Amino acid sequence: QGCDTYDGEWKVHAENNWQNPGFAQTGSHPVTCASWDDAQAYAGWLSAKTGHRYRLPSASEWEYAARTGGEAVTPWNPDGSDACASANVADKSAAHRYPGWEAFPCDDGYVYTAPVGSFKANRWALNDMLGNVFQWTEDCWHADYAGAPVDGSARRDAVCSERELRGGSWFSTPAFVRANYRNHFDANYRTSSVGFRLARDLAP
Repeated sequence: QGCDTYDGEWKVHAENNWQNPGFAQTGSHPVTCASWDDAQAYAGWLSAKTGHRYRLPSASEWEYAARTGGEAVTPWNPDGSDACASANVADKSAAHRYPGWEAFPCDDGYVYTAPVGSFKANRWALNDMLGNVFQWTEDCWHADYAGAPVDGSARRDAVCSERELRGGSWFSTPAFVRANYRNHFDANYRTSSVGFRLARDLAP
C-alpha cells in the first residue's frame, strides 16, 4: 500500500497500490506500484505454486534480451519518429495531457500504461522490453561496471539497499528508453512507472 504517482507532479499517495495505481488498469496491463521486495515475494509465491523457479533477471540477462543479442540499443530510427510502433513511451498523447513534457515525435495512443503486447515484439518475440514500465532486475546498484560479473549473473557486491531498473516507461523521455540505460531505486520503493518481468529457469 502506498505508491508514488504522477498527476502533474510526483507525489506519494497512501491509498494507491498495484490494483489502483492512479489510472485505469485491467488484468492485461503490466503490474505497477510494485517494489523490488514485492517482486521477490511474487516470484517466490509463483515458484511455490507452479513448482518452477521464477526470479528477476539479472541486468545482463535483461539487456541481452532487449538487444536480442545485437549491438543496437533501440529498434527505432535515431530521431525516434517510429518509436511508437515498438514501445509505450512519453509521446504526443502524454505531452497533450501534460504540456511541457519532453516527448518522442510520435503518438502511441496511451498516456499511462498500455496492455501488454500492444506494440511490436522484438526479434526474439519479447514484448515491451522498452517502455510501458521500468523493470526491476536482481542486481544491487553500482554506478559503473567496474568489478561486475562477466558470466551474466546479478551483481550482489554493491549498494543492495538500492536495485537496478531497466527499460524506461510510459513516463520516459527519449534519453531514458534504450537497452543500455540504467536506473535505480530503493528496494522498497513503489511508483506507477515501475513494474517487473520474471525469468523462469529451465531444467537442463
